[in-house]
Amino acid sequence: MALARRIRRALTGSATPDPTRLPAGRPHLLLALDGMDVAVFREATADLLEGIPVWIYWHDSALGRRRLSDPNRAALEASSARAADRLLFNAEGHRQRFLTALQAIDPAAAAMGAARSATLPPGFSFPTSSPRLTAPEAMGWFLWTFRGDLEALDRLLDAMGLAAAKGIDFRLIALSEDPPRAARALERLPRPLKARLFGILHPEDPEASRWAARSHALLETDPETRSPIWTMTFAARGIPPWVPEGSVLAELLPGLPAWRNGRELAEWIEMERGGAASASSRIPTRGFTFWLEALRPYAWPALAARYDASMAGGEAEGAP
Repeated sequence: MALARRIRRALTGSATPDPTRLPAGRPHLLLALDGMDVAVFREATADLLEGIPVWIYWHDSALGRRRLSDPNRAALEASSARAADRLLFNAEGHRQRFLTALQAIDPAAAAMGAARSATLPPGFSFPTSSPRLTAPEAMGWFLWTFRGDLEALDRLLDAMGLAAAKGIDFRLIALSEDPPRAARALERLPRPLKARLFGILHPEDPEASRWAARSHALLETDPETRSPIWTMTFAARGIPPWVPEGSVLAELLPGLPAWRNGRELAEWIEMERGGAASASSRIPTRGFTFWLEALRPYAWPALAARYDASMAGGEAEGAP
């Protein structure tokens, strides 16, 4: 395992086990991210890291999804959950779904996981200065977060197709941490909707911030467990997040209106573009001060102490 070899080299100067090389210090706690095979890692480093607690932070998981679509990943997650000392989740709904799915695979591991798990919400960096919001342009720009999930793409297609059929004018800027990969996935867009996709940008690209200042909202169409950090970052700049029911951000901000289906999202777009309002809908609106205050509990200046306290508890677990 590459990570095990890198850690061994960092601590002993050699990537291969060598009983004559003693580690130059050892960590108090190891924090793994989702996707790592913790059982294999612990086996590969047993002689070096024995007694050091290993925690997993789950931003996303196959077991935590509403529909199991990757049995191999689910099996790896179950194995890792058994091998870890503590499981941290980005939202309580994610934690509950994960443990329920794990119960069907390994009841003993699920019982152990329930006792060793907790929720620790994701944090994000506050904007360093107040953004310069401009009035949304007549063209109708919307940002859209795309993480590669095809179900999220289908949900976008549903809403955009309905909006386009009504003759509503809108354009999209897709945000992706891997723009080339996103471009390949978005080739499946129907030609009329592909013509409305102006570009694909990394969220850290300065162009993304410039387009955000001119956009009506940031669309989220992934209802699953994935991290909403970029959505939170743009919301703190005054761009309202339009999220589906069941999303992590809807859990973190209980009062946040969330759309229920593609028809309602299309209705929100229509209303934002000047159409008739529906009495059943409340659209999140733009505003730097409001979103900054709503998200303040999840900004690092406030959340860091909570993370530190949690990690300090891990150090105590690993103390001799």
